[in-house]
Amino acid sequence: MKNIDDSMLMMYVDGELPPEQRAEVAAAIAHSHDLGARVDALRASCLPYRAAFERQRLPPVPESLVRRVDELVSVSAPRQRGDVPRKAPAVPWLAAAFVAGAVISGVLTGYLGPLTPFHHEAVSPWVRSVADYQVLYGRETVASIRDDPANTEQILTDIRQRDGMPVRVPDLQQAGLKFKRVQRLNYDNRPLIQIVYLPERGDPVALCVLEVADSLPDEPVRAQQVGQMKTVTWRSNKLAYVLLAKNTPVDLQQMAQKIANGKVSYLYGDA
Repeated sequence: MKNIDDSMLMMYVDGELPPEQRAEVAAAIAHSHDLGARVDALRASCLPYRAAFERQRLPPVPESLVRRVDELVSVSAPRQRGDVPRKAPAVPWLAAAFVAGAVISGVLTGYLGPLTPFHHEAVSPWVRSVADYQVLYGRETVASIRDDPANTEQILTDIRQRDGMPVRVPDLQQAGLKFKRVQRLNYDNRPLIQIVYLPERGDPVALCVLEVADSLPDEPVRAQQVGQMKTVTWRSNKLAYVLLAKNTPVDLQQMAQKIANGKVSYLYGDA
């Protein structure tokens, strides 16, 4: 297939391509690192942020922030002679979304950087970065996302073939967690896999997986508070895991212990 542009890749990510064309695009992605990277960026950018902001009761946006956002937008768009100066955005969610987008843009460029300084020496840097990213999630962020089995299987296949990571999606329905999505992010030029669940109440719960060096030994399950996030970490078979959430009644440590010990069934990726 020739001329696979971003519009076609977005249709692939959204599951809107016919089966035959989807298979051709998938084959092209499997043989092209550039196409794979573009697909990862598109998948990471398709959370329904606008709907999330529209549902939330947001406080009034300070006038100083509105002016600053307008300045940034104006600077980024070259003005032609005779153009009328831009007015400040009148929609409150737009200013808030702009700031959130500026924070999350690090993910789209392949880097999860720390947003808030933590001084707990025992916290692994990658766990700290994941916690800083996950703290932005609320129920509205993922509530409208529907699981697409074909898309999920394709993502896991890409991860296995391109990254060699045998990632599986645990079935946590018995704990009241509904699977929402899996996506491939990047941390320090390494694939970081994020699996998101939504409990019956409280904030989303995420299971994140990162490949580690062969020399690092396995580690048992350990609970930590990282900023606002409750986290549980462990390491097994060259993969590091963190299960985390901000505000949830779910016993994360008990759940992590079951996952680490293979006491759960799997929705996707089970051999």
